Amino acid sequence: MKLYSVDLSPYATRVRMAIHAKGLDVEIAPPPGGDLKSAEYLAVNPMGKIPALVLDDGTVIPESDTIVEYLEDAYPQRPLRPATPEGKARARLIARVAELYVMTQGLTLFGQMNPAARDQAVVDDAFGKIDEALVHLNHVMGPGPYAVEGDLTTADCALVPLLFFMGVFGQVFGKGDVMAKYGKLGPYWAFIQTDPVMAEGIAEMAEALRVRMGGG
Repeated sequence: MKLYSVDLSPYATRVRMAIHAKGLDVEIAPPPGGDLKSAEYLAVNPMGKIPALVLDDGTVIPESDTIVEYLEDAYPQRPLRPATPEGKARARLIARVAELYVMTQGLTLFGQMNPAARDQAVVDDAFGKIDEALVHLNHVMGPGPYAVEGDLTTADCALVPLLFFMGVFGQVFGKGDVMAKYGKLGPYWAFIQTDPVMAEGIAEMAEALRVRMGGG
């Protein structure tokens, strides 16, 4: 199998984390042609988005949540789904809240990172909506230390890349530690960085962001 990925994408990182947590042998490569809209990559995934998983028979599976679900079904060893129906539901809910309500506003903030082109009203509105989303996310989180409860699950793979960007935005826009005031999220973020698989994904994103911002 081959996963087309870029390190800065939270969606591609979600899949890479799941692959590493499950111990799967998957080749990870940048999109062919060097660009998501290259003819070579569009031949793989006409949507021009990442990630995309190419199976050994040539079947292409796009979309991070679909890829992770496929890997869970195809490779049930080292399962990342919680054991109980309630746990599975919580994992899906956490991932959905994070993606629909947190990262949607994160994409808005990503477009405001250049101070010269920044619209403060847009920034303030996005942070207001992020606060509402994080309150809701904090409510649906499990008791810890992981997102659902005591083990690494698909919820962590979905959540951690998005929270990485929340930390970045807090620094860039002068908001400080945006997760500290939420009763579960602050301790969760501190703990999850000690997990080797999660830490590796966070480090990959941080390095990619450093390069993206002109750090060499």
